[in-house]
Amino acid sequence: MAMETCSVHGQTSLSLKLLETLYSESSLQSLVAIGYELLQNPFSIMDLRSNVLAITGESPVEDDPVWNETVHTESHSLQTFSYYVDNKLIEKIAESEHPFFWSDAYSKYPRIIGKIKIDGKHIAHIIVCAHQRDFNVRDLDVVSLLCQAVSIELQKNKYTTYSQELSHEAFLYDLLEGIPKNPKRMDEQLKRVGLTLKSIFCVITIDISNWDKTISTLPYLKDELELHLNHAKGVIHNRKIVLIASFESEKHFFETELKGLRQFISSYNLEAGISRPFYNLKELRYFYLESIEALKIGKLIHTDRSIFQYEDYVIFHLIINFTKDDEDLYSLYKLIHPGIIKLMDYDKQNNSEYAYSLYTYIYNFKNTTSSAASLNIHRNSFFNRMEKVEKLTNMDLSHSYTLHYLYLSFKILELLNISMPRI
Repeated sequence: MAMETCSVHGQTSLSLKLLETLYSESSLQSLVAIGYELLQNPFSIMDLRSNVLAITGESPVEDDPVWNETVHTESHSLQTFSYYVDNKLIEKIAESEHPFFWSDAYSKYPRIIGKIKIDGKHIAHIIVCAHQRDFNVRDLDVVSLLCQAVSIELQKNKYTTYSQELSHEAFLYDLLEGIPKNPKRMDEQLKRVGLTLKSIFCVITIDISNWDKTISTLPYLKDELELHLNHAKGVIHNRKIVLIASFESEKHFFETELKGLRQFISSYNLEAGISRPFYNLKELRYFYLESIEALKIGKLIHTDRSIFQYEDYVIFHLIINFTKDDEDLYSLYKLIHPGIIKLMDYDKQNNSEYAYSLYTYIYNFKNTTSSAASLNIHRNSFFNRMEKVEKLTNMDLSHSYTLHYLYLSFKILELLNISMPRI
């Protein structure tokens, strides 16, 4: 009984020390040191992205694979994170208002896990490892006290190391919303948040509608997407992940750097719209809206793709802006060159492909050799087809206005998903 009373007095003394530390010029790591004295076991503080905010330096745990990963990488791998999603740990943390015991086959030692909240929102959690001694019920109360202390510390220092990423996100979120009005103020903010971006930008908006939500959390997915680009920052906005990519060479970015991101997006069943490159971050909202249009139009036209670049859909955007709503899209059919309609009707009746041959000619910039090769016919045969096209439609294919009108007409057909007859 005397030993138990002594233990209680010891914990009370350390609890008072914890409070004193909070009132002083404290740091997150100093709270961790006191927490270690209270718990007599190592623990880490991790955010929702599975990044380590702080960790005890004492008592190296060399025989627990998850703890080793936490220490050496200061995060959890996607494999580890996915394991805990599958085993309902992430779900249990989200649902639990109080610290709880946890054991699994992946970790050698049991854990206590407690949730850290700010303004009612779950922002991080404490994970204690029973390495030096077994847990007891009182440890749950200690972890609960620590969670409250860490919450206070993070709020006290919300503009320091931990929240710098949140500052980035808040700044980018405001730009996406078009909130900042004063250009000078924006320059000051850009310097203060310390964003390290290159001179050329583009916006990549990730649609997560088909994403398997049991795989990971949105913040973790955002971080994974950022890792696939050399200089990019992301923010969660309107149930989408918006990446602001930056680079020095457009050619290198679009031909090389995007490859890894394409594979990741495809493997996770995501879809992405990419804006045109731009040079002033103050124009972020305009190009963000371009990426949204690329997503919207790309998914309508190219259902077999997962990444849509706005520059491929500029003409479609212009065409859609002509209409009032989606149903009115079909009124666009009236704008198609009458010669193409006539060719399509002729092809259906005669099992020919004059409309598609004309389409090939237009899209090969009137290059007869390339067009013939695309159709797998002799060059002379292609000449004969074009003569027949001009005769059937009374069109002059040497007239630039006619060619522009035909190109626009074929784009309308593509937008309306109307196929041309093929042999």
